[in-house]
Amino acid sequence: MAAKSRLDPAFEPADAFIGIATNMPVIQLVHYINSRTLLNLVREKDLPVYSEKTDSLTDYKFFHYQDDDYRSVFCLLGNSSSGLNLLPLQKQFSYFLVIQGALPDEKVAQLVTQIKSISGVQMAAVINQEPIRPLGPILQDLEIHLTELKKEKAEKQIRIMPLAEDQ
Repeated sequence: MAAKSRLDPAFEPADAFIGIATNMPVIQLVHYINSRTLLNLVREKDLPVYSEKTDSLTDYKFFHYQDDDYRSVFCLLGNSSSGLNLLPLQKQFSYFLVIQGALPDEKVAQLVTQIKSISGVQMAAVINQEPIRPLGPILQDLEIHLTELKKEKAEKQIRIMPLAEDQ
């Protein structure tokens, strides 16, 4: 019997994937991250991620910041929602900071050190993305979500400030 070929979706791994273990509420964590680092994370619509366990989309808390100087995007994701973990094998982490862009490795290490220095954070570490199989679809969902947010913001901008030729 011939072996069935299975197509695995190709995905671009994040430039850095940081796990954060803490018991503090997400809004407090975001406040401390924004005050201790150069980030300015802002709450956005929750990130919908498909769950095979429930065969539906589950929404996870989502914060976003785009740094034009480093041409990088920073996304803070909650690891749990409605009793489901985003990454079940990484359940020791409460949140993940996903960095995509041209941020140098020394800046990532500095960011991890700054997050570790927040009282109430038990652990912050860069996670190796290779062995995590469900990470690919999550990063794809994240990319789609960011594109939709960018599109919505562009439409709002057009409604608020119409171009001269549109008047």
